[in-house]
Parts: sequence; C-alpha cells; structure tokens
Amino acid sequence: MEYENSARSFKSFILLICYDGLTLTLKYLIAAHNFVVIFLDPIILPLVFGIGRIKKSGSKISNKKITCFSGKFKGQLYLSDISSFEFKKRLDLSHRTRLVDQNNNKIVLPAEALPRINIFSKP
Repeated sequence: MEYENSARSFKSFILLICYDGLTLTLKYLIAAHNFVVIFLDPIILPLVFGIGRIKKSGSKISNKKITCFSGKFKGQLYLSDISSFEFKKRLDLSHRTRLVDQNNNKIVLPAEALPRINIFSKP
C-alpha cells in the first residue's frame, strides 16, 4: 500500500481564497479596525507556508518494511522488528499511530504521512 499527500491541494487554495475574502470583506465593507485585521492575518500563515514549501508526506507498506516520510523526516522499520501497533484517539479528535518494536520502544508515525483513519477500518 502506498499513500502520498501534498500540502498544495485544491482544498488548501480554496480555503486560502475564502479566508482572504473574509478578511478583505471585514476591512473594506464592514470597516473593521486595522487591529482586527492584523489579529486575523497570522492565523492563516501556517497554511501559506505549507503551500509555499510544497511539503510532501506519505507512507509505503510492503511485505518486508514500513517506510514513512514527511518533509525532511524519513524513516523505515522492518515488519519483523514490530511487536504491535497502537492506535489512539486524542481529546482533540486527532489520531495518533505508534509502532512498538521488540525492545518496547515506541515510534510515533507523523499524522500527515498516514491516510485517513477510515481506510484502516474493517469493511
């Protein structure tokens, strides 16, 4: 199984355009104070930097090993070294996936390198 994701997607561009439209509407049509606009602009900066860097992430699972990459992070682990997986749902409704190796070391897989959680569910 192979999965690859990019921060530069159609949904990201639409979100950026809508947010900029909202900010411009607040500024010019509703005449919001400059402080309000300056306060709202840094909220979208991580999305802008993500689109600008073209950060790719993904994972590949074969019969022998699991390989994950996210930006500059790259790692692989052989299936024979894995003793178990841990899937946890956190309070903010995000999912954390960990690999536990034979020495009981826990390796957290980056969330952006994994497919959506419903792919892992049973049919």
